[in-house]
Amino acid sequence: MALRAIELDPSDTFFSVRDRLLRGDRVRTVLITPGRKLQPCDVDLVLLRRLADRERLDIGLVTSDRALARQARALGLPAFANLTLAEHYRPGWRRGSRRAEWIGFLPGEERRPIDLVTGGEDIPATADRRARLWFLSGLFACFLLVGLLALSMIFLVPRAVVTLRPAALPAQVILDLSTGTTTNATDGTVVPGRTIRHAIDWEASGAITGDPTADQQRIHAQAVQGISAAAHDFLGARLEPGEMLIPSSISVEITEESFTQAGQSELILHADVTGTAVPLADLRRVAHDALAGMFPDGYEPDLNSLRLQIEPTRDALPGTFQMTANAIGRPTIDHTVLSEQLRARRAAEADDFLTDVIPLAVPPVIDLEPGWWQAWSGRLPLRAGQIEVEILP
Repeated sequence: MALRAIELDPSDTFFSVRDRLLRGDRVRTVLITPGRKLQPCDVDLVLLRRLADRERLDIGLVTSDRALARQARALGLPAFANLTLAEHYRPGWRRGSRRAEWIGFLPGEERRPIDLVTGGEDIPATADRRARLWFLSGLFACFLLVGLLALSMIFLVPRAVVTLRPAALPAQVILDLSTGTTTNATDGTVVPGRTIRHAIDWEASGAITGDPTADQQRIHAQAVQGISAAAHDFLGARLEPGEMLIPSSISVEITEESFTQAGQSELILHADVTGTAVPLADLRRVAHDALAGMFPDGYEPDLNSLRLQIEPTRDALPGTFQMTANAIGRPTIDHTVLSEQLRARRAAEADDFLTDVIPLAVPPVIDLEPGWWQAWSGRLPLRAGQIEVEILP
């Protein structure tokens, strides 16, 4: 593009420079200043800026004075160190045209500078450039919003339900236990116990056979048998929540007996019934610890399947009893760790992984939602929190 150069001398004033600018062709023009500052510098630069805005002129300065160059750029006038830069360094002209305000125009007056690159045609006004900038910014924001929405859908929408049915191993253990501080159990396992008592007044009657002693002994034996049969119910009513009565610990002691015969034989007994209650939680703990040692590594007893049965020991020693515990062993699965291991895997790969690391009774079932994610990706969700592991008994 043609460049017009006007050399200034110390005798030039703003008005002489203005005449020379307006007299020639309206092409890009540089003013080559003398070695010293243009006097008066501050006023001349502002007037030059106003003249350029009003007359639609593209004006720059060629000066070796750095202070003058800084002031010119601050007012929106391009400034160069030499004429060669003014001719070939186009970014300097573009930076100089970025003006924060326009000097010399009334509010609302149209400002349309001349586009010297295209041969004098009007370029869009500053308002148009700002509108275009706003449009591009809005378009970028829309693309950014769409991208964020797509990422959020990828990370937050997909869900997976992994259903597993681990292989179960049944186990049984028989333990000889004792209550309180007794040490009669063969394995030395003691569980805390609490003695409970109940006083009973029992009446029994029978026919007179002619031998009072025989009648009393007969009715006494029947009465004791009846008390022993009902003792479990009497003591069971005195149990605290979470306690279990040891059947072998029940004993009946007759403290008073009265026998009369008047038309029939009548016997009144006063008896103390005692038994031992143990916390069910302690029995379950002992059974769990014993069963845990019977399963291979990675298995543990399922407490929901734990069943206890209490019986007297073979020797029927006081304070001892035998407990039979049955439970199903299942693999120990940490849902959080497993979800982390499964995330972002393809469904077929996750199926093989689960089959290898967990003993399963049936193949795993993996459900991916929504359908578009399964069709498009076929992977489990990228976030472990979106994966639900369901364990079936």
